[in-house]
Amino acid sequence: MKPVTKKLPGWVHIPLAIFMAISFYETAVGFRDMFGTELAFAFSAAITMLLYGFTILVGYRRINHLPVIGFMIAYFFFSLFSFAGNFNAIYTSYQKEQLFRDELLKHKQQLDDVVSASNKALNNFKPEITEQRNRVESLTEQLVSQITDPNRPGLGKRALELISEIEAILGENLTEFGTRGSNWVEIAERYRDNIDQIVRRKLTNKDYEKIEDIREEIQKKQKEITNLIDNVLQTTTDVKEYGFETNLRAVNAINEIGSTTQEFINDTAKFKFNKVQFESQEIGKIAFSFKSAFTQHPFVAFLFTILCLFIDWAVMLSLLVFFGRNEKEPIKVIKSNREL
Repeated sequence: MKPVTKKLPGWVHIPLAIFMAISFYETAVGFRDMFGTELAFAFSAAITMLLYGFTILVGYRRINHLPVIGFMIAYFFFSLFSFAGNFNAIYTSYQKEQLFRDELLKHKQQLDDVVSASNKALNNFKPEITEQRNRVESLTEQLVSQITDPNRPGLGKRALELISEIEAILGENLTEFGTRGSNWVEIAERYRDNIDQIVRRKLTNKDYEKIEDIREEIQKKQKEITNLIDNVLQTTTDVKEYGFETNLRAVNAINEIGSTTQEFINDTAKFKFNKVQFESQEIGKIAFSFKSAFTQHPFVAFLFTILCLFIDWAVMLSLLVFFGRNEKEPIKVIKSNREL
């Protein structure tokens, strides 16, 4: 007499088909960056069919009390590919805006850092000239304030002391402007212009002129990129639509500022710059998704890990639980030919 062979209930195929369909699509999307669209879907189809087949086989063997360990190991191996694709697709889709936003904020800080470092290096390139110019600028502002003081306007004792100090630094006398019946605000501006003319002539050289050009260009780029980032960060829609392009422009600006300064200074002891990376181009890649998720967003990574495991393992684990080895066999009625 042949042993009775049990078959899996038909309802098992319904949830299995649903979960495998989800896994098929997400796995294909997750591997699209690596293989391309057509090959990714073909690869996903092969993985999905293997998982489907192993699930049915394990369920059949489980319900008939046959060993399943070997098939479970094979299922686990193939499910790793499915898990990687599912996680990449789901994480990228859900976190894309946040990833753009994180990188925008990161580049905004990097921009401030490189501008600060560049200004410091440029100031120290010709420190004696920089120090003199800064000192003259400070004294000039004090002189203008002293001359135009509404309480005591004019060229008083303190104003004359400031003029003498400025002349000592510049090594040249300032032009004397008439004071009788004059407008003190107008006279103060004349002194400012006179000082600026002498500074440009005496406290400068070719390198310093180049420094001023570089500094002006840096400030222009910083203002432009900072305003751009701030505008894009205003709404979720703008982050999704313009995040990629804005991050690219920010990276280019930061690297250009750093490279220009480094090339001009030409001394790594005073200024050393490592180019920043354009991370948005990595979005959608499996390695980037795992690295970003588990280092920057661990809670989200944990939730998505549970979700991806559930998609591939929900039916398999259900079969192992529902059709366990301890399931009771139906009582068989043994017929006897003997009559009482």
